[in-house]
Amino acid sequence: MKITDSDIEQPVFTYNFKHNKEEILFFDIETTGLSPKASSLYMIGAMFFNGSRGTWHLRQFFADNYNSEEEIIISFLEILGRYNYLYHFNGRTFDIPYILNKCEKHNIKPDSHCLSILNDMYYKHSIDLLALIRPLKKLLSIPKAGQADLEKWLGINREDKYNGGQLISVYSQYMQYKIINSKKAAGLESFLFLHNHDDIKHMLDICSLLSYREIFSGNCEIAITNIAPWHSGQNKYINITFGHNMAIPKKITVTKQLPESREKTIPENSILLTSNILLTLKEDTAILSVPLFYGNLKYFYPDYPASGCYSWKEGFFIPSATLQELKDSSQFYITYKDKTCFYAVPGRTINKKNPFWENYVKLQLTAFVKMPGMCVNKR
Repeated sequence: MKITDSDIEQPVFTYNFKHNKEEILFFDIETTGLSPKASSLYMIGAMFFNGSRGTWHLRQFFADNYNSEEEIIISFLEILGRYNYLYHFNGRTFDIPYILNKCEKHNIKPDSHCLSILNDMYYKHSIDLLALIRPLKKLLSIPKAGQADLEKWLGINREDKYNGGQLISVYSQYMQYKIINSKKAAGLESFLFLHNHDDIKHMLDICSLLSYREIFSGNCEIAITNIAPWHSGQNKYINITFGHNMAIPKKITVTKQLPESREKTIPENSILLTSNILLTLKEDTAILSVPLFYGNLKYFYPDYPASGCYSWKEGFFIPSATLQELKDSSQFYITYKDKTCFYAVPGRTINKKNPFWENYVKLQLTAFVKMPGMCVNKR
């Protein structure tokens, strides 16, 4: 087995980790095939944060002979035992099952700490970046969610030009040239190390995409900085500008189209028929643009589940992209059982310090993308 150590330069994009960086281990494996029963493991890269130097450090375990597989796994588990959070890309589907299968083959018994991380299915200690980012694919207009696709979307150009499949033959050639041409073997070895190095290095950049996820999960802190009216043709909108504590890697603008009302007597030019919510995210600020409607809407009494039990309210209203209830606010509708509800704008004048606005914005953010059952948990 051969071991190399290298420092990782600062990522292009930053991410405010919810876990203590000194408790995080990134890892990636390289194999000669997809099936652990019909292929071998020839490299594990493990990256950890050096707190005293403030940099990430990569250690790579490489099988420079055909008998190193067991030693590589044991060395990796020794490192994993010192960390509480394991970050990876598609590791839940491939890397971790592969390693566990090889542990069984070599009669390696990971300790309880390592097993709890490797068998974690709830993203508390084993953080699969692919699984967490995949739900954002459509929203961010990314055709595929592979690591190379995400790097391309971020505008990252890596030095490594191989993919994992192409490197299988490179490793095979390396093992042959070790005997007959050591100089050529060294060149091939550099390609193998570089690919694993770049895969792990750019996971740090890919982590920045989790910032979108946390915003759309409603897990970020926001601060309303301005609320101003805006006109588009005959329609009126409110622009809600707010700051957030996420480091957005790339500006995006997304639209949430609200469901059509069941009411058939709405005038054709009514804003109620064109109620879309627009969100622009950039750097550490965002703008949520919502239609502003003045008129009469219905409040249906929850204790009397019948379409006739309602009262009217006149005033300014804004729509919601979700029927989930907003704290301390009543929902109003155009008609009974509509899929879009409205909230009355509080007060005679708009006050950005009113908690209604912060609660309203957070609620709307959760409506842009569904991400059930997966989160990066805070400690």
